[in-house]
Amino acid sequence: MVEKKFFTEVVLLTKSYNLQDFKDWMHWHMDIIGFQRCHVFDNESSVDIKSECQKYGDRVTYELVNGWPNQYALYNRYINNESPAWWVLPIDDDEFLYVSDKYKNNINVALLTLQKKYPDMVKLSMSWKNMFPLEFTKTRTKSLIENATGWSDKASEALFSQWRQDNRWVKTAVNTMHQWYWGLPHNGGHNPSENGTNSRISSYMCDGTIIKDCADNILPPRSNLDMFVAHYQFKSDDEWRMKCSKRKSAANQKFDKNKPCIYNDLYKYKHWFIEDKRMVTLWK
Repeated sequence: MVEKKFFTEVVLLTKSYNLQDFKDWMHWHMDIIGFQRCHVFDNESSVDIKSECQKYGDRVTYELVNGWPNQYALYNRYINNESPAWWVLPIDDDEFLYVSDKYKNNINVALLTLQKKYPDMVKLSMSWKNMFPLEFTKTRTKSLIENATGWSDKASEALFSQWRQDNRWVKTAVNTMHQWYWGLPHNGGHNPSENGTNSRISSYMCDGTIIKDCADNILPPRSNLDMFVAHYQFKSDDEWRMKCSKRKSAANQKFDKNKPCIYNDLYKYKHWFIEDKRMVTLWK
């Protein structure tokens, strides 16, 4: 077993095309939210993210992945066998973990507090909170966090039949004293099972909600708790169309994301949008 020298680690698989977005993601998770360590899988990014990783010294490790990356296989290998941290959260480059003032905006404080409150907790799940610009944006000129301050469970749900990525989904941090398995057949990759079986080990959320049977989504959404994953998939119309036409899934080789009208359709539900400045306030 790898010696556990760190309490928390965030794991990222990225195919970055915007260097500033990558810098912002690193700054947020390492300097603001307080992860002690990060491991970056670089799937042939078009910008130099390796140099940015090196600026963090031994707090960040970098690994180049060529070709189709097989996201869940990378998670299963690294988190189970190589991570030097007690708790690991794997998320994407358009996902930013939010931790509220209740936990001093710090992932370590949050996990220590919740471990004490729920002694049997070995998984902690956080809901997606899809964020989007309050107004239709053709071309983005701001950081992801400053650009998108709107959200709505109802608007995200309205798109569900076309685009199955609303606010019901979770991302999960795991205690590495257990062996975990990401991927089918037992879950969709967001809430791992134990040892590749349909484990009955439940996942806690920060409010005490329990997600059973490795489910990776929950209704109603819990997208406005003291911990959530701000999901910036809806950046701008230009970036959405680029994503649909060129960017394949890292978890599934089947390409089924060419749906260029989804971003535009989101704004049919603008009357449901809610402004939330907590991310921006913490960012600034």
